[in-house]
Amino acid sequence: MSTAAHTLKVLHLASHEINVGDGALNSAIRDRLTHLWGSEIDFTLGDVAVDRPELTAAQANEYDLVIVGGGGSISNGPFAAQNGTAMPMTIEEYSRSTTPFAFVGLGHNVFEGDPYRHGKALTQLLLEAAQRRDPFSVRNDGSLARLHRDLGDVADTVVEIPDPGFFVDAPSRHPTEASARPYALIQVAGDSLARRVGLGRTQRILMKLGKKDPTRAITDGIIDFAMRLWQSHRLDIMVAPHIPQDVTMSATIVRELYRRAGKAGAHRPFRLMGTPHPLHAKSFFGAYSAAELIVGMRGHSVICGVGLRRPTIALSTHPKVIGFMEECGVGQWSATIGKTMSGELFRLADGVLSDNGAAYFAARDPAVATFSDRFDDFLRKALDRVRENQGS
Repeated sequence: MSTAAHTLKVLHLASHEINVGDGALNSAIRDRLTHLWGSEIDFTLGDVAVDRPELTAAQANEYDLVIVGGGGSISNGPFAAQNGTAMPMTIEEYSRSTTPFAFVGLGHNVFEGDPYRHGKALTQLLLEAAQRRDPFSVRNDGSLARLHRDLGDVADTVVEIPDPGFFVDAPSRHPTEASARPYALIQVAGDSLARRVGLGRTQRILMKLGKKDPTRAITDGIIDFAMRLWQSHRLDIMVAPHIPQDVTMSATIVRELYRRAGKAGAHRPFRLMGTPHPLHAKSFFGAYSAAELIVGMRGHSVICGVGLRRPTIALSTHPKVIGFMEECGVGQWSATIGKTMSGELFRLADGVLSDNGAAYFAARDPAVATFSDRFDDFLRKALDRVRENQGS
């Protein structure tokens, strides 16, 4: 069968509704898959988090290929209980399907110190995927090492690929919230705060009682850093929430910056972006492409920033963030939450801005030189399974 004569039917199981960062990686998967196939692909998007009906073998068999991922699909969440991932399908139904599956850049998304709860289910899924010769990959943020730690030798069948979000197609554009002036983009994460800031059991109880505000550990340092960055480098500050949980903290940062700036902020140098639907990820991340500097907490804030070749500093509150930065050769451009956070962020930002990113790019560029080939090679394996299944 000629690939040119056949419109490939692909079911893409992923998070399509919640997080603009997921939209970036999902669009990159579909774009690269279409390019490699060489002709039209008919994609059906199946969400793994919202209105997620269970997929049966018969339904999967209506497609030529089922793509699972990427995103932080390997987690302790209830959706991962039946097969170790967010895929809405039992292992029994998966084993009965005759359609090839490809698991693309899944993330081991468990916070440091939390035990992984669904190891038995994921072990069964990996064994079945290996038996079916369905390629299974995790993203290059330390996920593979964490899988080996949690599952042992069964993880030998898993390969590591660059996170698809690294390849988001997001041409540079100043967002509608920005002026024509250069700006730094800052992204903070407002979910799972107790884990992000390392609260102990007593502090978590106080947080639930409303007697401790965990956001202060992040916002106080970010505000100090952003004010100093504006004053020293004359950069506007663009705060970019990714999901609704980020908005309150982001608004606090912008509000306090204006309070401290007083009349000097009359030209509105501090702006708050919106939270677009993931389908608009390419446009949203165009604001990343246009930034002079990116400081991000969320995984895809740093993944997309580094991928778009912008100077990116990570505020790491999850092992996946520092893991990805190290894989890209830029681990030293990372900071952690603490009393010295503001000063450390400014030291890193001042260095990058002072040499126009020369040292940063000298470390980044050789480290990521093989990323594109590695990503495409994995997708080719998925398409090869399709051709084998079609008997071509």
